[in-house]
Amino acid sequence: MATPDYKLAHTRVRSRYGPAKNWFCAFCGLSADHWAIDHDSPDLQRDEKGRAYSLDPDHYVSLCRRCHGAYDKHVAQHGTTGLLQLLERLWDSASDEQRDASRKGILSSIGCLLRIGYLRPGRDRAYRQR
Repeated sequence: MATPDYKLAHTRVRSRYGPAKNWFCAFCGLSADHWAIDHDSPDLQRDEKGRAYSLDPDHYVSLCRRCHGAYDKHVAQHGTTGLLQLLERLWDSASDEQRDASRKGILSSIGCLLRIGYLRPGRDRAYRQR
């Protein structure tokens, strides 16, 4: 079971930025699946299972499933050294056509959320009128 602080950290990220699927992967540019902790975060904490988290939502990045796995594996094996080379390798693995198709889908989803009033321009969180 996740610790309350670990759950709280992820709840804060989703509350501030919404689901990761509305964002692009910071490493390859395709649509993201997860919010991942930035392992260079100054206030990095670990729960009893050893999972890293931060209570500051700004210390998370949106990543696709493939890049999140590669990122966590790299950090476990090498720490944070060599992350730029990893980022370049993951960016090069996706084609411009894939990124364009992903971008169109995300922008279409965000446009739909704006039209139904779930998002409001200038706000960093979801909103629903009651």
